[in-house]
Amino acid sequence: MASIVTPKANPKHRWIQWYDSDKRRKTLRLGIATNKVAIEHQRKVESILSSKAAGLSMEPEVATFIGGLSEELRKRYEACGLIVGTAPKRKVTLGEFLQSYVESRNLDAKKSSQVAFGHTEKRLLEYFKADRSMDSINANDARSFRKWLSETHGRTKKGTKGLATNTLKRRTGYAKQVFSQAVVDGLIDRNPFAGLPSSVGSNKERQAYVDLETFNKVLAKAPNARWRALLVLARLGAFRIPSEAQGLKWDHIAWEAKRISVVSSSKTEHHAKRQLRIVPLLPEIERALLALFTEAPDGEYVFPEIDGSTNLRTTLEKIIARAGVKQWPKLWQNLRASACTDFARSLPSHIAAAICGHTEQIAQEHYWQVTDSDMDSAMLKMVQQPEAKSEAERGGIDRQTPESEAIPEAISTEKTQETLENAGFLVGDIGLEPTTSTMSTWRSNQLS
Repeated sequence: MASIVTPKANPKHRWIQWYDSDKRRKTLRLGIATNKVAIEHQRKVESILSSKAAGLSMEPEVATFIGGLSEELRKRYEACGLIVGTAPKRKVTLGEFLQSYVESRNLDAKKSSQVAFGHTEKRLLEYFKADRSMDSINANDARSFRKWLSETHGRTKKGTKGLATNTLKRRTGYAKQVFSQAVVDGLIDRNPFAGLPSSVGSNKERQAYVDLETFNKVLAKAPNARWRALLVLARLGAFRIPSEAQGLKWDHIAWEAKRISVVSSSKTEHHAKRQLRIVPLLPEIERALLALFTEAPDGEYVFPEIDGSTNLRTTLEKIIARAGVKQWPKLWQNLRASACTDFARSLPSHIAAAICGHTEQIAQEHYWQVTDSDMDSAMLKMVQQPEAKSEAERGGIDRQTPESEAIPEAISTEKTQETLENAGFLVGDIGLEPTTSTMSTWRSNQLS
């Protein structure tokens, strides 16, 4: 591990020190630097050392950091053996570099990331050609590539070709990572993609609330217990599909306590403070899981056939078509977002966010939605205010209370509230930590 050292002769200076594989002490002299800056360099040095020890490529964010260093600091990193020197530069073609880069990333990247890297690799080779030298691609070329990418390889609502905004940003981000590594390897001086936007944000146009009436029609056309359980977990339990379904075990279900422990997810594994989250075992979820359990083969996983490469979209599209309802965008994510919206209606926002496994800020940007029924409820509350009532009595605005939307009893607002209270999900109970799983007890009762 690397340590931060403050030299006695220069108390405003900071050094980063560590021992190499030969037990020789190495020192990276940062010059005048604050503790915050020193800590940032310490983390990057430790990441570089870990990657070298494992024989892996540098992490993308570290490569970006190194690419932004001043010439003087870069030379100091080179002198310590942390990165490769920039001179003399070796002429490397785009095809050569992409092949080695993608192979190295496949050693530590998830399957979904490997697929995304593959898409970006094909687009780069299609536009620039494999024999193009890395150092000949400049910032103007990168902008032209992004414009070309935005106009091809996809379809918009109007029927013209083009990628969705977030997809375009993801592809740009992957290209930026590729060229950041080339900077670190000393093949190019600066990243031509450095100034292009790549941060993915919320796309409100593709958000959709899947109401319970529509969902019940889809659920009725599910071909088996496995699919019914997947759909119910997504729409009522706010599960990330397929990542959280993939890691779900039977022992994670506390039947008597009415809770499900969501222990692992490939979507959140990179977060340093990722934590176990607890989802209430609502009646509809419990019935779907019990039905699946009675016909499931022996094993610890609820969905053993699902992994990172499983295609669940195509079958869901067929189920929706059989149900005769209009297909919504982002099929699985909007099922989860609809569940998150329902939790936010029934619970304090911080508890709803904890159950769904995200922050309130992320929930507001990506998940919580305002529906027509929310607007009706708001109007009804306004009508019921004393001032509004007296106006109606005086003047003649005919306000009638709209009939409430029909919701299946098991998952109505009142029933959900009661279930959550009984399960201890509201303030004042034992909190969100579950009791010991009762799976073994439940099985024993079933067999007795």
